[in-house]
Amino acid sequence: MKRKIYITIIICLGIFLNAQKGKVGVNTANPAETLDVNGKTYTNSLYLRNPGEPTMSGGSFLATSQNALQLYDPALESSGLFNYLKLTLTGVSGAGITDYDTKIDANNFLVVLHNYSFKLNDGSTNVMLDYGDNGINDNKQGSPDVTAFKKNGTWHIKALFTDSRIIATNASAPSRTYNNFTVDLYLMAYKRLITKQNISDVNTDLGGTDGSTQTINKPLGF
Repeated sequence: MKRKIYITIIICLGIFLNAQKGKVGVNTANPAETLDVNGKTYTNSLYLRNPGEPTMSGGSFLATSQNALQLYDPALESSGLFNYLKLTLTGVSGAGITDYDTKIDANNFLVVLHNYSFKLNDGSTNVMLDYGDNGINDNKQGSPDVTAFKKNGTWHIKALFTDSRIIATNASAPSRTYNNFTVDLYLMAYKRLITKQNISDVNTDLGGTDGSTQTINKPLGF
């Protein structure tokens, strides 16, 4: 019985001494942080002063998910937080790409298409647009419609020009029968670790002004 009392006193004394240093350890005699828990924790509520910021000592990325804290470990994760992808599609027709499934999970990643290029399959850039697909040089070009979009749980890509056909050019005349283009797409895939918040749309009427005197309320979450 006395032995148990001594052990309890020693443990409490160790916690007290560590607390005097500004650090408290649970299941560890050498706490590395203000509170160092060597094991699992259970709590109903957890409030973070600076969620999503790197830790002061380890530089790891901390983020809140819906029910738990997640610590990103590159050695354990299947992909990084920020993934740079170059997607090259060959044999593309003059109509462009209307719906290409990247197979990237839309629930776990946010995909941004930040750049693109169109060229012939031989690598040359002798490419132009025929507005209206009529074979006439009417001094018009369609607007680029190159974007990533979600469909059936994955990210899809389209890369075309509105009301325009992609055609190959050479020294003599445009080749309308060429259907062997290469499209390079440069993507950023961001892994979702921080719980997203649905932010309401902001609508404001500038009343015919340039907007310099208008103010709007800051959306929630910013």
